[in-house]
Amino acid sequence: SSGINAEWPLRPGALPLFGTQSSRPTKNLVEFKAGRMNQRGKMVHPDTRKGTVFIFKSDDSLIHFCWKDRTTGQVEDDLIIFPDDADFTRVTQCTTGRVYLMKFRSSNRRFFCWMQDAKKEKSTDCDSALIPLL
Repeated sequence: SSGINAEWPLRPGALPLFGTQSSRPTKNLVEFKAGRMNQRGKMVHPDTRKGTVFIFKSDDSLIHFCWKDRTTGQVEDDLIIFPDDADFTRVTQCTTGRVYLMKFRSSNRRFFCWMQDAKKEKSTDCDSALIPLL
């Protein structure tokens, strides 16, 4: 996926040029405010931009884990998650915030994010919502 999700309005009776009008459903399976983190050596450093993590199931039944910049609306990460290939866990070593790691079993790929929602209950909600999907 190119990471670009442009939706163009269609005239009544017009058919979309490629597939359906929208390449992804309008309802995400999970969505929460989160910033990205960048790993440098053994440390991770926060990207201070406002972001959103969302997960959706595409028309081809693949699960996508995405990160979007809330200011620009640009989707910068669109990772396909295969069944039993990823673990999403809280990084307990971080005591100054709510940092999470999505680690892939089939590769060295890791995605760190930090919760940007002020309500700590949202972290618990995300935990319980993400585990069944991954």
